[in-house]
Amino acid sequence: MASIALADRPHSSISLAENRKLRLFTIFLLYAGQGIPLGLFDFAIPAWMAVNGASGQDIAFVVAMASLPWSFKFIAGFIMDRYTLLSMGRRRVWIMGAQAVMIALLVAFAIANPGAKDVLILGIVALAVNSATVFQDVAVDGLTVDILPEDERSMGGALASGGQASGVAASAAFTGAMVYAYGASAAYMACAFLVILVTVHIIWVRERVGERRLPWSKGEAQQANIAIQADNWLSLIKEALKNTFSMRSLAYAPVLICAGLTYGICIIAGPLIAAGHTGWTEDQLGPLNGTAQIVGAVAAIVIGGYAVGKIGAQRSFWMFYLCAVTLQGWMVWSMDNWSDPRVLITFVMGWTLLYVLTGISQVVMNMRLSPPAISATQFSIFMAISNMGISLAGILVGSIAILAEPREMLILLMMVQILAVIILLIAKFPTRQIGTDDLQPTTDLELDAVAPGSTPARD
Repeated sequence: MASIALADRPHSSISLAENRKLRLFTIFLLYAGQGIPLGLFDFAIPAWMAVNGASGQDIAFVVAMASLPWSFKFIAGFIMDRYTLLSMGRRRVWIMGAQAVMIALLVAFAIANPGAKDVLILGIVALAVNSATVFQDVAVDGLTVDILPEDERSMGGALASGGQASGVAASAAFTGAMVYAYGASAAYMACAFLVILVTVHIIWVRERVGERRLPWSKGEAQQANIAIQADNWLSLIKEALKNTFSMRSLAYAPVLICAGLTYGICIIAGPLIAAGHTGWTEDQLGPLNGTAQIVGAVAAIVIGGYAVGKIGAQRSFWMFYLCAVTLQGWMVWSMDNWSDPRVLITFVMGWTLLYVLTGISQVVMNMRLSPPAISATQFSIFMAISNMGISLAGILVGSIAILAEPREMLILLMMVQILAVIILLIAKFPTRQIGTDDLQPTTDLELDAVAPGSTPARD
């Protein structure tokens, strides 16, 4: 009876808006939750396929299918900004529902248990689970933009990037070991168990004081959410199109595509180098991927958020990309030594660390370019553009013969990363969230005037 009374009490202190520590921990945990299926389909399954004789094209197909839903996450953003159960907050009901679907799908596919050569079935599995994960991701992105004040955005970005990396790390290491010892079915079940743990937490907390914890609990919609909730499709779509096709967003798009292409190419090249040159199996590569993700997560949380806050999101973005160009160039130059495990370890640790750190800058810039009224939609559009880069990596590797080799993949990646550095050096992006009282949206890439003592247009 005591637990029922707690669930029905409308003014519980377990509120994300009122509790900074709970707010930041929840962001970390929810992003870790979306990293769980990513660790499975981006690392454990590709490594398992490579060791069991799958070609680069087969692996690229599964990776492309896993990343395809992420390119259309803006659709989920539109739906969430338009429809929700406001009495439970703008995002919680969507997060809970999406994670329930993820759990059900993982259990179902554990029972089906397709083999390493069942490429089409594996592609369908990856597509289905990641489609559910996209809805969770978009809801979490929207929640992050909704509840984080400006002075917490760098730390929020670090926890988001580090949290996802932690989820990927736990999943890649755990499922990598499971798939090697017991097969893919056990890996699916392990992922389902990890997602259940995250779901328990989001059921427990509230977004704001006075809201319902569950649909049948007592509580009501809060004015802060009612004021910005879209009440018709036309205004929602109009505002999203206006912001997406502004000069600043169009200039930002190639930078986002580069981020996705970096991830997509590296998760394909890594297993191919490991299996084809270093002679590693998935039980060796899985723990390495997991360790790399843990290092990236710790670096993001301990120093990443602070560094991005001090250096600035835009400036740190191009600095991280420049380091990535150096890493890819070193890998191309040292191709004759790819049989040395130390080279593989350096590559995997290096690209993972830089990708996680770059993610902090990306999250902060995404939040600043997402107006409050369409936060889930706009943030998801930016992330969809980035995830198009992951799909593009799979498409390019699978369809262009010369890109089937890791060396050529890395050369292409270097060229795209250099382009991103140039854009970030030239363009000027806002340093605070647009659409708020203290910084109104502009239609130009540059802010036309900066008053004395105000925030500069580039950080």
